[in-house]
This record gives sequence, structure tokens and C-alpha cells, in this order.
Amino acid sequence: MSAAASAPASARLPRLLSSPRALLGGGLVALAILAAILAPVLTPYGPNDTDFLAILQPPSLAHPFGTDDLGRDILTRVIYGARVSLVVGLVSVLASLVVGGIIGSIAGYVSGWTDTIIMRLMDVIFAFPGVLLALAITAVLGPSLGNAILAIAVVNLPVFARIARAQTMVVRSLDFVEAKRALGFGPVNILARSILPNIAAPMMVQGSLLFAAAIITESYLSFLGLGAQPPTATWGNMLRDAIGFLELAPWMAWFSGLAIFLTVLGFNVVGDALRDLFDPRTG
Repeated sequence: MSAAASAPASARLPRLLSSPRALLGGGLVALAILAAILAPVLTPYGPNDTDFLAILQPPSLAHPFGTDDLGRDILTRVIYGARVSLVVGLVSVLASLVVGGIIGSIAGYVSGWTDTIIMRLMDVIFAFPGVLLALAITAVLGPSLGNAILAIAVVNLPVFARIARAQTMVVRSLDFVEAKRALGFGPVNILARSILPNIAAPMMVQGSLLFAAAIITESYLSFLGLGAQPPTATWGNMLRDAIGFLELAPWMAWFSGLAIFLTVLGFNVVGDALRDLFDPRTG
């Protein structure tokens, strides 16, 4: 079954790589990643360098995105803000994917009371609106980037657990899994070597989509003062700083908001492209 599913995906890969939609999403994601990696060489300024002689300057050759109320270069802060957003997205999604994948696959493979307990706990977490739950966690633990990452990981945990459980219940009944069980292989071996590799594709697709959601949630938290704390450059912090200057210096909000929009758009488009690639029902 896995070979049959992989063959159409391989056949669709060249068409996917030539798709304008896939190229657009991949280009936006690559742009954000390159900006984060090359931040120190892309701009002569530091993210927290202040120049009180250049306060609230509009976009110019010296400052292409203008400056903020402390004279800091907005382009520099947008570039460094990409680092924070990508780190938050990567760490939070990876943590929830690994933990959710493990507990979801255990629930789907073992069934019975183990399945009931695990999934009812996931239902409790899933019952709360994601942003409100993240706000509650960071409010209890305290405002910091680490706590924001933890909160986002907890919010996404039930999504991966549900996908892993559903996929595991399908894979565990396949012939090759039954054969390994008949040969005396234990549950740990079957889960690690047979089930988890075969449910990785839908988990990765969901991860790319939740990466975009993680960036938005981090921006919410930073905007409300519950994420990374000043003077750390984040897109959410920059939007919060711009509130009092929307009429006088609207560029303070333009470019951080545009960075969020383009990065989230890129990851969403990439997620849609991966879903088309791995879904055997699409032609």
C-alpha cells in the first residue's frame, strides 16, 4: 500500500515543482529563512541600535523601511524578527509533532482504556480556543519566549495526536504489521519501525500548516506583551510599538504586518502543495 501511494506522489513531483503556486510558497518560505540566517550581513544596523537624530524617519535610502520612535531601523528589526518567528514555529511544531505523534500512535495501537484516557485528555485541550489557551498558559507561567513556545506546542498537541491515532488504526491492520506481530515483534518495535514511518507524511503536511498558525499565535502573544520581551525584535512587538504612531508613522506597522502576511502565506501554500503531493486521491 505504501508503494502504491508513493508512486503517484513521485509522478506528481515534477508537476508540483513547476506549479506557480508551489514556487510562490516555496519562494516566500525560502526568503524568510535566508533573511533569518543572513541577518547580520543584510543590514549595517543592529536590531536595537538607536539613533535619536533619526526618530520616525519615513522610508529612505538610508532606512528603506523607515525608523521607529527610538530611531531603530525597521528593516533590520523585521529581518531579525524573522529569526524569532521561525524558531518559535520550528520548535513548537516539532515538539507537538513528536509528542502528539507518539501518544496518538500509542492510543491508536493499544486501544481500550489507554486510547480512551489519552484521547479524552486531548479533547479537553482541544475544547479551548487555541489563542485563549495560549494566553492562559503564558499568563500563568509568565511572559517569555520559552513559555510562548510551550503554550503553542500544547495548543497544537491534540491535532497531531488525533492524526497519529487515526493513521495508526489504519496501518496496524495492514498485512506487514500483522506479519511482524505474528513473528513475535513487540509493540515498541512495531510502532517505531513500522507505524511511525508510515504515518509521517500526513503529520508533516499538518506540521507545515500549523507552522503558519504558530507564527500568528506568537505574534498575538508578543503583541499583548506575553511573548518575547523588549527589546527583542519580533513582529508582534513591532506592531504593538506602532499602535501610538499609526497616523504619524504608519510605516512602523506596515512592514512587520507585511512580513507576517507573506510568511504565513508562504507556509500555507507549501502545506497545500505537500497535501496535494501526498494525497493519493488527487490526480
